[in-house]
Amino acid sequence: MWVLWNAGLKGLFGPSAFAFHVANLLLYAAITVEVWALVRRLVGDSRAWIAAAAFAVYPRHGESVAWISGSTDLTATALVLAALLCATASWRLPVRLASAAALAVCAALAKEAAFVSPLLALLLLWGARRSGRWLISGAMALGVAGVAVLRLAVIGGLGGYSDFPWTVPRAIGSVGSYVLASVTPPDLALMRHWYYLLLPAFFLSILVLRVWSLTRRGEGDRVRIASIGFAWFAIAPLPLLNIAVDLNNANGERLMFLGSVGLALSFAVLVEPGWLLATVGVCALALSMLTAGNWLEAERISNRVLDAAVRLTPPRGELVLLSSPENYRTAHVFPGGTIDAALAWRGRGDLKSAVCTHVVVREARSGAISFAPLQNGSYRGTTTWQAPFDFPVLRSSVRLAADCSYTRVGGGPPGLGLRADVKPVPSREPVILPFFDGYTLRLLSVS
Repeated sequence: MWVLWNAGLKGLFGPSAFAFHVANLLLYAAITVEVWALVRRLVGDSRAWIAAAAFAVYPRHGESVAWISGSTDLTATALVLAALLCATASWRLPVRLASAAALAVCAALAKEAAFVSPLLALLLLWGARRSGRWLISGAMALGVAGVAVLRLAVIGGLGGYSDFPWTVPRAIGSVGSYVLASVTPPDLALMRHWYYLLLPAFFLSILVLRVWSLTRRGEGDRVRIASIGFAWFAIAPLPLLNIAVDLNNANGERLMFLGSVGLALSFAVLVEPGWLLATVGVCALALSMLTAGNWLEAERISNRVLDAAVRLTPPRGELVLLSSPENYRTAHVFPGGTIDAALAWRGRGDLKSAVCTHVVVREARSGAISFAPLQNGSYRGTTTWQAPFDFPVLRSSVRLAADCSYTRVGGGPPGLGLRADVKPVPSREPVILPFFDGYTLRLLSVS
């Protein structure tokens, strides 16, 4: 479904980034309306408006909305919420059952995160006290299971991020990252600055005190609905517990998109309207806009790197990037082990590329990164906190590309470091060995 959505946009508007960004914003607006409609059925108009507003300005939506590729989460969530709206409608049971099951199948065909839609339907039908909860959720489960079987037969695997193994420690770490990310702004390097952890501790303490206060006052219905929202947030990431949100650069926050609907529901039920709520909303909107602005600088960085790569690399050569910008703060620049697709888009499909190490750019300035030759064809990279090297946290280091390997040197906070050794093993001549210096590419050597 996601491929069809993008193919349709490309067929109508061509390869226009503007059109794809507008489509993302329209999808986001439609999802916000769906959130309003769904919450309205549970708690009424006033709380529904709070939930929709909270969802709209939630700062952790940048990766899903500002990044064109994040529309996987937009399409899947739009279809999941449509299925849940049908499931909880006041229609006759056969109509609710058929429409909810059909939309659940479409959602599962958009992204595997939607496999949890039957569980969410069961949760909401219980919360809304609607009949037919087992029949409807069962029909949705059968449809989703059919998608899973077809996917296994046609593509292989059940989807998701198969490069990341499923282990208990990884699942626990992923859950912890979702909880911490849910109550902290993006662009906070939590793994480096440990005192920032006081922020989620403060918010979670306020939450516990608020639930305790409502319980003492006998407002059990509000606590029950809030619990439904928290359960939603816990259920939504179940297919994704083999990958965590990167608390240094917000990579992976898109995995929280469907779960954030539950957060919006709980928030709307627990808060009281007033000037404090309005202030929080204005702050969240401002933070969302600042986070979205990271993607503009990320585009400038990618353009500078690609311009330099095209200029430096001879025909049919190999470009081995000793360091490459993976993220600018919360925005992706060049995720992955090559920039082949980006070079092909620039008309240099004759080139081959490999990335040795990734860096997270905090401030785009020249001179942050340097490399010096070692023995056996290796190079020692040194950087500053302006653009630290990015290392895996929940798994051991693996090479990003077949033509280069890397190892971490020295200590530092989880995920980030200031030194790394790389060893290029190019498979094509001629070879150039540039590195990203914090602003653009600099040429190290030519062979």
